[in-house]
Amino acid sequence: MKLPRFPRIAYIAIAGICLVIVMNFKSCQPNNTTSLYQAAQNLDRISFGEEIILVPPGGGRNRRNKIDGFEAIKNKDFNKGIELLQQDWNVNHDPETLIAIENAQILRDRPQKVKTIAVVIPSQGAPEYVAESILKGTAEGQREWNRSSHGYKLLVAVADDRNEPAEAKKIAEELTKYPDLLAVLGHYSSNVSVSVKDIYDRAKLTLVSATTTTDELSANPNDDGNYFFRVTNTTTTSGEHLAHFWATKPDKIVLFYTPGKKFSEAFRKAFLAKIPPGNIVTEFRLSDRTNAAQELATAKAAGAKTIVIIPDAYTDENERDRVLSVIKANQGQMPILGASIVRDAYLFQVNLAYLKNLIISIPVHPTDRQFIDTARLDRSPNWWGSKSQIHDRIINSYDAMQVLLAALDRSTDRQTVRQTIAAPGFSVQGITGKISFHGSDRAQKIDSLVSPTNCDSTKCNFELAK
Repeated sequence: MKLPRFPRIAYIAIAGICLVIVMNFKSCQPNNTTSLYQAAQNLDRISFGEEIILVPPGGGRNRRNKIDGFEAIKNKDFNKGIELLQQDWNVNHDPETLIAIENAQILRDRPQKVKTIAVVIPSQGAPEYVAESILKGTAEGQREWNRSSHGYKLLVAVADDRNEPAEAKKIAEELTKYPDLLAVLGHYSSNVSVSVKDIYDRAKLTLVSATTTTDELSANPNDDGNYFFRVTNTTTTSGEHLAHFWATKPDKIVLFYTPGKKFSEAFRKAFLAKIPPGNIVTEFRLSDRTNAAQELATAKAAGAKTIVIIPDAYTDENERDRVLSVIKANQGQMPILGASIVRDAYLFQVNLAYLKNLIISIPVHPTDRQFIDTARLDRSPNWWGSKSQIHDRIINSYDAMQVLLAALDRSTDRQTVRQTIAAPGFSVQGITGKISFHGSDRAQKIDSLVSPTNCDSTKCNFELAK
């Protein structure tokens, strides 16, 4: 059969379409020659020390050593950068500065074996101390590893997702392009982590979270396509723990939460699953700008005697103000049970008398001996702060680093990192004790209930609830 003849222009058009398809296909493939460090020289919000992610207050006017040190590293003047950043570190103990110092020493000395990971933090969309806490655990893990006699040095890229799903997807897509990046520590919030998990799974890039708790991310041990693991608890664990505490003095409940948000919805579901029907008299949205005093009056009239507050992880702009308004309107009269984010709602702005009946579920408290390896905690660095008040985000980020470092020590590529962590016999010892995994979730359940004890102008201290 004779094939039909087409005009020459048709063949040119077809060839052009094919070329576009091939080019687009290639652009979706990992870049096998460029390292993440090389790419970061021209990327925004991914930095090995070339770009400041956490800008100091006031634009850094009083932190010239940090600003000039990062600029020196950007210009490949590693000796000058290290000298300036060391001066900044000695005064401020800024974890981003410490990571930049560690990276600059590796980039200057060029050791034979180097492995690269990234940590993703929210520079915006959450209080600054959230990102700082995650970096504190990460930085100390990197420093300890690089100062010990191991077979490789560790480079850490700091990336910023601004606690926004759309921005997080951009960061995840960028990170997965570079095969020398072997693992990622992050992301912060459940809402963001759910939005990016598939990106990491497709790229076979292991993601270990210190903070994400939603059960939507749970995967069973037989799911070979899962590359997500977490060292913290799940919302089921924390929600059930708070419900069990309520059951010791059961009263009718008015519940505040943020509909449509991953953490808030999951925690509410876990909490309500353990509350007998008929005990929730009414619910209100933390995402609405409404009058807390009127809401509490309505709830009291319906028989409510306990308040439960379940905000999301700073993914709604009204949440923090609404949490504070509910606590202030209550004036310490009804007991308040809260999810972990309540602790971060600037409670120091509230009269301490209004906090006397506040109980909050958090992943772990440093004085909770049923979970904490006290000997390991005692060895933690002084720059983390008082041993009795070290934030769980610092502890869990450090523990997440122990998981990653143990896996990297036995791995040469992304696939073996995941296989190592998922192996039935894998475990590490962290500040929170033994860490092993059942599917994506930590096999050991951890959760502490705490209450505020005293507050100053910047923070509140917490102790285990009695």
